[in-house]
Amino acid sequence: MDATADWYWEGNVVDALARHLLATGWQIVSKADTHSRERGVDIHAAKDGVVLLIEAKGYPSVGYRDPARAGETKRTNPSLQAQHWYSHAVLKAMRLQTEHPQARVALAFPDFPRYRTLFDETCAGLTRLGVAVLTVKENGEVETWNLS
Repeated sequence: MDATADWYWEGNVVDALARHLLATGWQIVSKADTHSRERGVDIHAAKDGVVLLIEAKGYPSVGYRDPARAGETKRTNPSLQAQHWYSHAVLKAMRLQTEHPQARVALAFPDFPRYRTLFDETCAGLTRLGVAVLTVKENGEVETWNLS
């Protein structure tokens, strides 16, 4: 099973976001190599003097990406794991805001009901923090919230 082939794999989400940003006038300053699990900001973009830093997540698969564990089913339910990934993304957004106080910070997720529920439960707090959210649909369409 090649998890990187799934539309909701983090690298594919990052690529869809980069295409959307380019099409809407943003310049991509850097994009993390998700395939190699590169650390750091997933997308660093700029437009009209605004710096945008995006932390992206994929959606957990049922099986492992590691070839050594191919065919095994993960013990953690994808919905529970998605909640962990969402909370890690929020923490990363807070750290990015501290490190880069002049930048606009955003979170990005594939459009899954679990992420929508988590967003609904945290949108007031994200608004207070000034964190934008982008979602990527299976067809590559991107929706943005609080990104002006």
